[in-house]
Amino acid sequence: MRSRTFVNEDRYVKAKHTTVYPSAEQLDAVQGMVSNVERALKSVSEWLNEKEGSAADAVRYGRCKLRGVLRVGLVAKGLLLKDDLELELVLLSRDVPTSSLLRLISGKLSEFIKDVTEEKYVITPSIQDAAIIVTSPTEPSLKLSIHLTSPVVREQVEKEASGEPCAESSPQDALDRQKCLASLASLRQAKWFQAKVSGLESCVIVIRILRDLCTRVSTWAPLKGWIIELLCQKAISTSERLLGPGEAFRRVLECLASGILMEDGPGISDPCERDSTDASVHLTLQQREDITQSAQFALRLSAFGQLYKVLGMDRLNSKAARMFNEQNRGTKVTLSSVQKQREPANALMKLNQLRPGTLYRLASQTGPEHEPQFTMAVEVDGVTYEATGSSKRSAKLHVAQKVLQALGVPLPSETKPADENKSQSVAAPAVTGSDETTPTGSDDGNEGGPILTKHGKNPVMELNEKRRSLKYELTSVKGRFNDKTFTIEVEVDGQKFQGSGSNKKLAKANAALAALEQLFPEGSPADPLKKKRFPPMVKATCYSGSSLGL
Repeated sequence: MRSRTFVNEDRYVKAKHTTVYPSAEQLDAVQGMVSNVERALKSVSEWLNEKEGSAADAVRYGRCKLRGVLRVGLVAKGLLLKDDLELELVLLSRDVPTSSLLRLISGKLSEFIKDVTEEKYVITPSIQDAAIIVTSPTEPSLKLSIHLTSPVVREQVEKEASGEPCAESSPQDALDRQKCLASLASLRQAKWFQAKVSGLESCVIVIRILRDLCTRVSTWAPLKGWIIELLCQKAISTSERLLGPGEAFRRVLECLASGILMEDGPGISDPCERDSTDASVHLTLQQREDITQSAQFALRLSAFGQLYKVLGMDRLNSKAARMFNEQNRGTKVTLSSVQKQREPANALMKLNQLRPGTLYRLASQTGPEHEPQFTMAVEVDGVTYEATGSSKRSAKLHVAQKVLQALGVPLPSETKPADENKSQSVAAPAVTGSDETTPTGSDDGNEGGPILTKHGKNPVMELNEKRRSLKYELTSVKGRFNDKTFTIEVEVDGQKFQGSGSNKKLAKANAALAALEQLFPEGSPADPLKKKRFPPMVKATCYSGSSLGL
């Protein structure tokens, strides 16, 4: 049996992902708001240290009132959607957080944030949620929740559970303990996600697709949150090979359809808890049955080529399908589309995975107009990095490399920026060919140039001269993504010949070459009955030309 390909599913999942991914303006607004609040909280922390004594001594001896602010939730995991921008930060305090401390931080944050940015923010304390709510009245409208908690809260809970006496009792105006514990759990979940999920290909895409599904379909709504991330990681990481977006999405649906959420199913254990905990414990029996049934129905729709109904989108038109198929065949549609498929993750992508929403800004532009030099700057973890390049793209790439080196992250195998590739392509000699089936060296770097017969012709063209109306058939496609092997078969005089290659052009040329070497080893002339006859116009022209002395 031929192995099933998931080209159609990949196409629909990628198309849906582009519609739910936040716009560049939204990502810039998110990055700007989070950075401004983080810098303002740093100023609040310094003010609290000076209030209790020397700020330098507080930092030196670890007596800071506020221990730090960390990104959690969708911001830390890079799972923001276009219409679902839930921003969360966790602010760690030295002691048990209280409502009076929360109000104090909220008031000082309103003061210090005016020194950081000119943007207007509305800052309100929420004692019930044990958080400070920061909203942006301008478009895009954003809401940032700063959860106040402390590791001391968990230590007290563990001591009470084990029967040990607590050294200090909680103050009367202490914040809700369960809210504080949930904030600490979100810290553990963010660290686990960055360690386990960020390296899984297609996993983040599938999580975004499922989060959109939970927003659109009420049946899936109870599944939204931490359980989706655990489910996708468990389903995709257990595969023996890399999965594309379409196949990965189908594998997650298969896990749900198999009954993993049912009462007698294996369940989904939470790796961020010390005790054995089922992440789906909040689901009722009816909700488990509805989600399982809905996943089974989604698989049936996918099997009948109606995955677009599951994704809540229209069927792609023929033009989009043709462009996608041409990209898979390795033809040159556009430079950007080919690079997206063939280029490995560069420093920009790597940095975006580690620090989602990183904001780049143009620091300066020097040099003449025909040869400008751009300097791009980026701020990561409070440190500003700068780099220069011949274009904004190359400068961003260079500054991303600097940041990765400073963070101690190994640099990925870099590809040249688009402007450098463009300049090289202009300088390189052009290779043209009118025959669609003629393979070129650019189709596959391992072939070393076009495939030709010993007469210097294209094998398909030469075989067509000897045997007309041959039919080439694609028999198999092995491998995935950029490492596919196509096999094409052609029948000549009752015999079948096969050829393989990294694309259909090469496979077709190899099949024709195999037929020529087997049937016409000595270059015998073509069958006169099957060869078209043309009037000897070329010879007549030569004779007339020679008689005129030309």
